[in-house]
Amino acid sequence: MKAEKEITFLDITDEEKKILLDCLGYSVKDDGYIANAKTGDYHTCPITRERVLFKEASILPGSTLVINTTPLTISEYLSDYIEE
Repeated sequence: MKAEKEITFLDITDEEKKILLDCLGYSVKDDGYIANAKTGDYHTCPITRERVLFKEASILPGSTLVINTTPLTISEYLSDYIEE
């Protein structure tokens, strides 16, 4: 019998999210999109392949993935990264 994994999603403030992004090497550009702090290149969601807007971003638990937050991306994350 497989052990169940528990995943907890936390609702954090924008300031807390900016601190986490900074720790992961990201910054928020003037236009509201997340970028690589060193290069300034826009960050692309690994699931949607689109740029990630700060107000719609999620930092996934147990990883360093930053994604666009939609039901589709959360579902993809759960199926691709969690299920074995």
